[in-house]
Order: sequence, then structure tokens, then C-alpha cells
Amino acid sequence: MSSNALLKALNALEAFQSSSGSLTVKDISKLTGETESSVQRSTYTLEALGYLERENAGSRYVPGRSCLRPVYGYLRNNRFLEAATPYLIDLSERYSTRADLTVLDGTEIVYLSRIPNRDELLNLSPLGRRWPAVSTASGRAILAALPEEMRSNILAGSAFSKITPMTLTSLEAVEEAIREAQSAGYAYQSEEVLIGAASVGAAVSGADGKVHGAVILGGPASAFETSSQRNILGEAVKKAAMAIGAYNLS
Repeated sequence: MSSNALLKALNALEAFQSSSGSLTVKDISKLTGETESSVQRSTYTLEALGYLERENAGSRYVPGRSCLRPVYGYLRNNRFLEAATPYLIDLSERYSTRADLTVLDGTEIVYLSRIPNRDELLNLSPLGRRWPAVSTASGRAILAALPEEMRSNILAGSAFSKITPMTLTSLEAVEEAIREAQSAGYAYQSEEVLIGAASVGAAVSGADGKVHGAVILGGPASAFETSSQRNILGEAVKKAAMAIGAYNLS
């Protein structure tokens, strides 16, 4: 497969990131900007390799089981996830809330892991789910820890979309939230990505100063209503982030 054909195939697979269901060749063409004939070739190859499967043997596609192969390899060899997992479990058990681990990818945060609380055990893991970094506690925590030039570049490339009525949609408001995160050592958001949900997050920086990602505690917005409640959870993620950062994460 040529590099151009590989890129088109990967773009076709990426189209499912923005879809909540199966897609036809025409759907993928609209999402990727590629011609239908080009998408047809890509889907044929991806299906043959098991990265796409037909829904009910029809003309609609869904991601196939082969997609799990690179994911497993990535997670199995991820030192950051390995070092963080015991701390996520401890945080979830001690505070009876969910604990997440995220990394920054461009202008978005991506979930690497979630340890649910007892009430969420049946919820689907958000592994691989993405949110705009500017709208999340983990994203703002990471941005607060980055060098100024890198942070400015990410902010300049971000789309300040209104996900909920509570989402901050101006650069000035997000920059103020980032300054608050720098001062407190952790970031906080309430109902900006999901109504009824809030979270606090702290960035994990290694001994070399590299920002690897963020630790988050999240749950019902009512659990974060008072400044004392937020501070207890914020200090907890901050301590966990510092402990994880002490490991050799490279």
C-alpha cells in the first residue's frame, strides 16, 4: 500500500470518531472530503484486513475487531498508564468517585483510562474519547503546565465551541481559568462538557519537565459545589499527579 493510499485508509477509519453509528461509503466520503471511488477502495482494504466490518452484511460499515490490535499494543507499552493506574484506583476508592487519565493530542484531550466508582460500574469506558482541551479540567491543567509558547499555539488553534450552556467560549475566559489552575495547582470545570457533571484535574510533569497528561476526579456537579469540596478533591489529584511524575515515564 502506498503512503497516499495508507493515509486515505486511515482518514476513512478516523471518520468514525465523529459518528455515533455505522457509515456508508457516501457518509465517509462526505466526512473525509475524498471521492466515493477512493473511499470504496479504502473500505475494501480495511474490510479485508478486519479494520472495518459490514453491519448486518449490508452496505453500512462499523469499526472491526482488528482496531483493538494497535490499541492493545499502545496501552500495554505505555509507562505513563502503568505508573498511574494504582493511583487512579486509590483515588476512586478513597473518594468514591471516578478517576480518569488523559493525554493531550493536538487541541484535544484523549482518555487513556477510567476507574469508575461503584455506581458507574456498568458504564461504557470512554477509552479513546476526545473533548476540546480548552473545555475540560484535564485540558486546562495540561495547558497551565505547558511552556507559554506551546500553550499559546494550542489556544490559537482551538475552536471555542459551545458544548453546553455552561461552556466557556471566549479566549479570555479560558485564559483566566488556566491562570486559576496555575495558581491552585489543579483545574476545575462544572457542566461545560456534560450537564450535571464536574471534575478537577492536575497535570503530570516528569522530572525532565515534560507534561505527560493529567489525572482527573469527576462526578456529579453536586460533589463539587463548595470550594472546600473542590479543594479536597483538587489537592488529591495534585498529590497523585506529583507522585506519578516522580516515576521514569520516558
